[in-house]
Amino acid sequence: MIITPSDEILQKWVGDYVPNRDLFFLVEGDIDKLQGHLRNVLVMPIAEFFQHTSYTQIELMNSYEYWNIKNASHVIVAQQDWIVSLTEEICTFLLQCQVKTERGMVLPTTFIADLSEVPNVYIVDDSVVLQRSMWEGMSQSNKKMTIKKMVTEWWEDGVCEEIPEKLPPHLLPYANTYATTAGANCLAATLYAVSGEEKNDWLLQEWVHQQALLNGLKQCGYEAYEQDEKLISDDVVVWIDNDEVIQHASYYVGNGLFFNKQGQTIFNAWKIRKKADLMKDWETMQMKIYRYLDKYQL
Repeated sequence: MIITPSDEILQKWVGDYVPNRDLFFLVEGDIDKLQGHLRNVLVMPIAEFFQHTSYTQIELMNSYEYWNIKNASHVIVAQQDWIVSLTEEICTFLLQCQVKTERGMVLPTTFIADLSEVPNVYIVDDSVVLQRSMWEGMSQSNKKMTIKKMVTEWWEDGVCEEIPEKLPPHLLPYANTYATTAGANCLAATLYAVSGEEKNDWLLQEWVHQQALLNGLKQCGYEAYEQDEKLISDDVVVWIDNDEVIQHASYYVGNGLFFNKQGQTIFNAWKIRKKADLMKDWETMQMKIYRYLDKYQL
């Protein structure tokens, strides 16, 4: 089956996707070309920026896709009205830099349903560089269609499995639904699943790291299971890289199906997925099973 985001979800994404604060990433030498235009902004070396608590918020990280940024040496932090105060020449140069550094919120022009609503300066070659002021100038319907196109072609194809009849009740409200909170990751989804209680749904909204997951599994009575790789219902599977870092975790609901979340962006859904598909996705990683052993020790 294929799921699509509801109008309510799209409305939420439209409001959250493009941050209120503009960030501009620059490579070495670009700052020199902007001298005289940098009043009323912050100019930060990239190392200082990535260590700054104000700019390591998950919402900014996901929207600007920090992990994809290439060769940036500096960052400009600006209010959303700064860019509209620049000359067209400087604005064009600045937006070209965003394409060059491969930061997030640079979309193909084909993703924009009505390109006439986008000022020409924001169109760089065959891409549109999103910034808050231009985003607010687009109609709601155009923004929704843009987000929907981007999600289905880049983030989530919507493919999932039918919800099984014996799915644990606390997972039913979330299976095959889209997230609305950035940072809700696969480890959080797994930890909520093993908790067994809907009152713990706050866990779904957390950005859980490795040790917190392992601590949570231990508190829920789970232990590493290495006797064989045959899965049983309620097992947790983690996939580990060569540095012993957990790259993914998922909860096995039985009958060859997992309750799974593939990423920490607002666009990654909680899905029911086939075991075979997950194994293929993570085949380069080492698989490790955690099991609630008390259940089987009579």
